[in-house]
Amino acid sequence: MLQEQEALQKWAEFNRQKWKCRVEVKRFQAPSSEAYCESLFFLDRKGKLIMPPINYYYPIIFTPTPTQNNLRINKQWLKVAEVMLQEMDRAGGSVDIALPPDIQDIRPWRWANFITNVKYTYRLELPYQDHLMEGSIRRRLNKAKLAGYETRLTDNMEDVYSCLVETEQRKGITHHLSLADLEMAREMLGPDIFRTYVCYSKDGEPASASVELVLSKKRALGLALGSKRAHLTSGANQLMTYFMFQDLSAMGVKGFDFCGANVPSVAESKSVWGAELVPYFTVRKRGLRDVFREGKMWLRHMVLIGGICGIGQIVGIGGV
Repeated sequence: MLQEQEALQKWAEFNRQKWKCRVEVKRFQAPSSEAYCESLFFLDRKGKLIMPPINYYYPIIFTPTPTQNNLRINKQWLKVAEVMLQEMDRAGGSVDIALPPDIQDIRPWRWANFITNVKYTYRLELPYQDHLMEGSIRRRLNKAKLAGYETRLTDNMEDVYSCLVETEQRKGITHHLSLADLEMAREMLGPDIFRTYVCYSKDGEPASASVELVLSKKRALGLALGSKRAHLTSGANQLMTYFMFQDLSAMGVKGFDFCGANVPSVAESKSVWGAELVPYFTVRKRGLRDVFREGKMWLRHMVLIGGICGIGQIVGIGGV
């Protein structure tokens, strides 16, 4: 647990410097329970909750008391979650806060009239089981090996960045990681937390790169991935990913989260590894804009009903 707390502290400091925001490591514990959870809270200058880019979830570590009794664990979580959402309610904010997939019980937020939504990501258990991969992956792995590609764990952030930036230019996206950011993260977090991989061609050219975040040995998070155009069909990307799974497993990491499967093309590219599709939830305090938006939707619904049933004048809408 101490290693996870240290990792959270380091990740918090990186975000402070990267986004110029307040980041607090908060501990939530109900007075009547020894169970607790710790989480990072990202705050703007006004103290409102924000969701900085490259933070796919609010890191939350829930620690129940030593028990295998599901009833007790569920009760402990509800008490801890109540304390956490009270702090969220106090801070406010207009963005969706993503909870990690491990948090499947969001009833306290629903009961508190927060706006909730569901999204999806792919997760794998490590060590990776080869039988899970689609046949196309196996063919690309063989193709890359025959062509002399090789993947390495690297501290050369220029090679990593060159792959990420070419993908950004090609797709019109951003990973929100400059070369200076990569170098700062590597220095502040260290290689055990900030893992960077590059697949090189036989001529030594960086072909594909990925960045992973290991805040807990329970599961690594896929932060960024990029490949150069000339190597898109070479299998370099797949060879690098396969190497990454093996490397994370060797350092004792038990799982991997692809961090998102909510865009069709992205979901398809991740699904070929045979990972499990799992939901994760977002929560947001209901604000005035939400009330107005919901009111407009209600009015439109009533107009539609009035037009269909001929009761527009009864509800005072649509009549003269």
